[in-house]
Amino acid sequence: MKNQKKVKKGIVFILLMSSILIVYSCKDEKVSNNNLTYLAVNEITPVNFPTDLRIDSFNFPEDSTAIYGWLQKKDTVSITKHAWGIWAGLTSPSGQVFGGDSLLVYETWFGVDELSNMSDADNKQGGCDQMKKSKRTSFKIPKQFAHSQLFANKNAVIDTTFSIFETVSYSPPAACFATSNLIFNQSVLDSYQVKGGIGKIPSFPNDAITTKPVYFAGKVDENGLIQLPVWPGIPNPAKVFPSSDWKNFVYVDTSNRQPKNKQLVTVTVANPTPAQIKAATCNASDFLHFAVDAEMATYLNQHQDKGASSGFVSGDLALLVAMHVTSKEISNWTWQSFFWTPNPDAPLAPSSKFAADMRPSQLTGAASHYAVTTTYAMVWPNQPVSGGTNTGATPIIGFNPYLEAGLSKFNTTNALNQNYQYGVQSNCMTCHALATATGSLGYSADQYIDMKESRFINQVQLDFAWSIQGNINADVSKSKKK
Repeated sequence: MKNQKKVKKGIVFILLMSSILIVYSCKDEKVSNNNLTYLAVNEITPVNFPTDLRIDSFNFPEDSTAIYGWLQKKDTVSITKHAWGIWAGLTSPSGQVFGGDSLLVYETWFGVDELSNMSDADNKQGGCDQMKKSKRTSFKIPKQFAHSQLFANKNAVIDTTFSIFETVSYSPPAACFATSNLIFNQSVLDSYQVKGGIGKIPSFPNDAITTKPVYFAGKVDENGLIQLPVWPGIPNPAKVFPSSDWKNFVYVDTSNRQPKNKQLVTVTVANPTPAQIKAATCNASDFLHFAVDAEMATYLNQHQDKGASSGFVSGDLALLVAMHVTSKEISNWTWQSFFWTPNPDAPLAPSSKFAADMRPSQLTGAASHYAVTTTYAMVWPNQPVSGGTNTGATPIIGFNPYLEAGLSKFNTTNALNQNYQYGVQSNCMTCHALATATGSLGYSADQYIDMKESRFINQVQLDFAWSIQGNINADVSKSKKK
C-alpha cells in the first residue's frame, strides 16, 4: 500500500498500464513502511521483475512449451494462475520511496514516451543502462480512443478531452530492446519494409513485459467522497458502453474511515439515499495509489472531460483502477488485464469467480481488490501463428472495461462472427495482431488473425505493440535536426 496524502480539491482515479510523474527533492534516506525498509530517493531506478515470489508453480519467464501445452489442453487454471503471478510481481515493493510514496515494481519502469525520446536521440543504451528517472511517467490520453474515432470516420475531429487517462511502460528487458533497436524511429521501421511482402520488426525478448495503466478524474464532495463508476457487466445486446453509461457506482472515502473488508453494495439509482451511499462506500486504501505532482495536475486540468471537475493540484490522489499487461513468453505474447472491482471474490465478466479463486496468498491488501481476464489465445482451440482458421472456433472474449468497453464499431471484417463489432466483444491478442507501423489496419473484435494474411502485405508488423505505432519519431534523431 502507498502512503495516503491529504486531499485538497479533487482525486484522480488512475488505471495505471505505466507509472506517473512526481518530483521529489530530498536527500536519499532509509524509511520504514509496513515492516519493510525502503530507500527514499530523488531519482527512480528501474527494477527488474522479481524472481523470488515463491508462488507455487509460477515461473517467469515460463518456458513457451509449457504455455503452449496449457493452450493445447485449454488449461485455464494454469493460465489464470500465471496471470496472477505476473500481477503479484508487478505489485511487489521495489524498495524505493519517491515523493513520499512507496513504489511498486511496475512504477519504476520507463514510459514509452521516455524510450521514444531516447531513440530519437540515437541513445541505443538508454533503456539498457537502467538510467535513473527524475520523475514518474506522465499521463497520456489512451491512443485507442483517438484511433477508434479515426477508424470509424477518417474525417473525424479528434476529441482530446476525456475522463480516462493512461500511461504505458516497458520492463527493463523490453526497454533495452526498444532503444538498442531504435524501434520508435520511422527510418528504422521503414528499413523493415518488404515491397510486395510482409515486413516485421525483430521480436522482443521472452522476458519482456509491457504495462498500460489508465486514470479516471473524479470530484471530491463535501463529505470527502468521490463517486466512481464501476463495471456493471457485459451489456446484452452488445453496444458501445463507456464508463459514463454504466450507472453503477461506489463512493471512495478519501480519509479511509470505512471498516476493512467491507462488503459493498453498489448504487444504481440516480438519487441515492444516505444509507445507500454508506453501503457503497469503500476506502481509498482499497486502491493502489499515490499523490500527483504539479505537472500531472496541469495535464488533467487541460484534458479533463467536458463538464467534469477541474482544479486538480499537486497532492491530489491518483488511484489505480485498471491495467493491461503483456509478456513475450510466447510468440503472440500472453495477455492479461486487471480492473478494480467492488467484489474481488466474485467479479463480473469478462472476469469471474473462477478467476478470483486462483489468486495467490501473496496478494494482499489493495493488490487483491482487482479482477483479472486473460487472452493467451485468440480463439479455442488455439490456432497456429499462420495457417489457422475461424471455422468451428469458439470466441475468447477478454477486454478491460475502462478502456475497450466504450470503443465504437470496429471497421474490420470479422471471420469468426460477423456481428462482432464492439469493444465488449474484443480480444486483446486479436486487436494487437493488427499493430503495424502505418496503423491503417484498424482494430478488430475477437477472431483468429493469420499473421501472414494478405492484409499485411506492404505493412511492417510491430510484434503486437500498438505502443510503438503511437510513439513513432518522424526523424532519426534530434541531433540530425540541428
